[in-house]
Amino acid sequence: MKTVYNWYDYRMSRILQERSSNEVSLEKTLIPKGTVMRLYNSKEGKIFLGKYGFDYPLMRLREGDGLWMSDSQLEVESLLTPIAMARGDVLVGGLGIGLLPVFIRNKRSVSKIDIVEINQDIIDTVFDQIFNRKMRVIHDDIFHYLETTSERYDFIHIDIWPDILAPIRETERVRRAASRCLKPRGRTWVWLEELCERVRNKLPKVPIENQGLNVHEPCLICGKTVRYDFAGLCMDCADLMGISDLYIKRE
Repeated sequence: MKTVYNWYDYRMSRILQERSSNEVSLEKTLIPKGTVMRLYNSKEGKIFLGKYGFDYPLMRLREGDGLWMSDSQLEVESLLTPIAMARGDVLVGGLGIGLLPVFIRNKRSVSKIDIVEINQDIIDTVFDQIFNRKMRVIHDDIFHYLETTSERYDFIHIDIWPDILAPIRETERVRRAASRCLKPRGRTWVWLEELCERVRNKLPKVPIENQGLNVHEPCLICGKTVRYDFAGLCMDCADLMGISDLYIKRE
């Protein structure tokens, strides 16, 4: 089992203070050394089970009882590609704990960071704690903003979902909506896009016969190994994505 050590950037626990606004709250906690959790490999687009090799300071953004975002290894690793890609005028869909804006705000190649967030309580809780002169926040739904704004961007990053399956289902919708707001040679990136591409590339083009229950590589999303295989997914994750029918070959 892979162990994660402390090269991961956990600066958010030093930048942010605990705070709440109505149902939204920022909380500080600690992942104890040795904790086994779902981790992410952005180079392979793969989720796997691993453990932390040190006490990991964690910031969590909650709405009611639900967890919206944290700066866990999975979240930080999932941003390595967009951090490298960000340049010029940047649009960030979804404020969260401000992870991506903080990681790119000191890049010389980044001139402006517009952040669109639909939840005013999240804005009130987070934005003034991460603000610098490059940033502005826009209270709006990201799809409405993409449909109506006259602004154009060099890089657009969208992360508005509380779970891993949602961006896989909505990547193409995001790309279509963002296309009108891109400058020439502009790029769009969706949270966990490496994982989305890996799943899509493994999908069969026509229905095939499932090979039955066996031990497989961990499910790309939940990590289950004893399972039916659906393009690298277990049956539950495949059902949630709506692709199970591709594995029922009919005469």
